[in-house]
Amino acid sequence: MTRCVNVFYNSITMEFVGIDTFSLLDFDNYVSVVLFTPTCNFRCPFCHNGETVLKSNKQIFFDEILTYLKSKKGLIDAVVISGGEPTLMPELKQRIQQIKKLGFLVKLDTNGTNPKCLKELIENNLLDYVAMDIKNSLPAYPKTCGVSQVNEGEIIKSIELLKDNKVPYEFRTTLVEEFHDEKSIKGVGELIIGAKILYLQKFVDRDGIIEKGLHEVPLEIAQNYQDLLEYYVNDVKLRGY
Repeated sequence: MTRCVNVFYNSITMEFVGIDTFSLLDFDNYVSVVLFTPTCNFRCPFCHNGETVLKSNKQIFFDEILTYLKSKKGLIDAVVISGGEPTLMPELKQRIQQIKKLGFLVKLDTNGTNPKCLKELIENNLLDYVAMDIKNSLPAYPKTCGVSQVNEGEIIKSIELLKDNKVPYEFRTTLVEEFHDEKSIKGVGELIIGAKILYLQKFVDRDGIIEKGLHEVPLEIAQNYQDLLEYYVNDVKLRGY
């Protein structure tokens, strides 16, 4: 039996490290609780959850989360599992099963580096929506993700898995002036060609960013990127602009 855990992590218990008890932004049309997992195999300079990714001693035991969710039945529609990178959590499948038993929808945020885990969750009908980050064109992935190497094959497998439309999904790219230009944006389009939808997200510099001093892409340029990508993707939307 496969497990939802990256090979670089062992099977010790991994607890959630953050919770947003009320969100109207993370899962469209649903009132959600957002759970944050620790650690990530990327170090994206523009990541908003730098403290979670780089260092977090906080733990929220899952029994406490279940108790909270039970108290909110009828008030909360969904649980969003974000990170960090959730597919690094060894207990992810079992925990989603428990959440689903309570009657909640589940959305997964992922960077797509663990298609084996993603496939298992989809095949077991444990996900109601998936949001996968497309960081950049493949040649620009390492720099954009703050790592020396990226397993491009795993990224492509996750993209193709979602494009099979077995679960509702979105691809999303956070636009950062220092990392994106017309050439790399065209590369994003080529990478996900034929996809249902891509959101181009506005970067916002705020507390928790791994690297300070980065800049948003202006609206006019974002709209130009949107026009370029409509050749490759069925629906391209701006988010946050």
